Amino acid sequence: MIMRKMYTICILLASILFLSLSCGEETNEITQENREESSIELVIADTIGIEIGDSNYVFGTIIDAAFMPDGRIVLLDPIKNRISTFSSDGEFLFSTGNTGIGPGEFNEPSSIAILSNGDIAVADHMQYKIVFFDSLFCFKREICGFIPQPPPRLLTGKDSSVVGLQVHYYREDDAVYVGARLGSWSDSPEPDIVYYSEYNRFDGDGPVYIPNVVHCTDLDGNMFYSPFSHDDYQIMRLSPDGDTLFNISEPYTRMNKTQEEIASEHMSYICDTPGFNNSDTRAISARWEPDPVRYAITGLYVDRMQRLWVATGRGEGPSPVFEVYDVSGNHLFSVSTTLPAEARKWRIVFGDNRILAFDTNPDDYSKVIIINIEN
Repeated sequence: MIMRKMYTICILLASILFLSLSCGEETNEITQENREESSIELVIADTIGIEIGDSNYVFGTIIDAAFMPDGRIVLLDPIKNRISTFSSDGEFLFSTGNTGIGPGEFNEPSSIAILSNGDIAVADHMQYKIVFFDSLFCFKREICGFIPQPPPRLLTGKDSSVVGLQVHYYREDDAVYVGARLGSWSDSPEPDIVYYSEYNRFDGDGPVYIPNVVHCTDLDGNMFYSPFSHDDYQIMRLSPDGDTLFNISEPYTRMNKTQEEIASEHMSYICDTPGFNNSDTRAISARWEPDPVRYAITGLYVDRMQRLWVATGRGEGPSPVFEVYDVSGNHLFSVSTTLPAEARKWRIVFGDNRILAFDTNPDDYSKVIIINIEN
């Protein structure tokens, strides 16, 4: 089993704090009675990645993936510090990057994003920077000096900026405040715009609670985000400049995970701090218990048709259920899937009628699953 190291700051992050947010200027309320089931099916078509064999297909771990505008697939491996590029059919083309501190070299990169101008941005966690390449993967520039680290997951923003949720802290008088901010960055470690932020005072003892949200951007750079909650189904849409456009609010009934879901879960990270050895890691894993309750919203994604896909906690079975909206917030249809229980913890990337899905900490070996969207 491959275990992925946790990207850490100088404090331990123990759990997630839900932030209650006020509604936007417009609210779209959907009732369960008005839902339509879609004929769309999500069908597993192929995989990229093998356990042993050709080294171009054997990964340390896959932490992020993206579609290039021409349909090529890029995969980011933080263990090998490598970006691998594949054809739209999953055939290996070339790789770039290696371990180091020079231009185009990485030290545990955490995310990759294809920008609106075709450039590529990579968040390099341990070097506190975001690296930019052109569409041929030639080094262009860097944004350095993020404190404590850049956003661990990058999305495409407006005018070739990047968007992400950054763990952050600041001092005020004699107090330290620790939290997170969802923002966009273009040429400085300070965000151009902060869409959402929440901080808690750190008193030096006990865990620090970091707020967290699921978020995505559409092709025009508009922001969708939703705080994690077991009970509240809320999605906010903001313009690239941070103006509130609307709020999707729906009734939601708390749902428990199935035994199959709980059985499929495992530790998603380990503490990469001095003094932690394999024995410590096993002890942490033995004590860890999965949350038995699903989050109302577990993922937000915009496809190339500008439809918002919301991965929800709904469904009696272990397979994911999606609610799909247009970018005005109108509900289009629901998609019930027959994907395995593990799909609820897959990271997902949308392309043209295709989805890349992968587990950043798999039980067996790292691979990317290609899913077709079939009507």
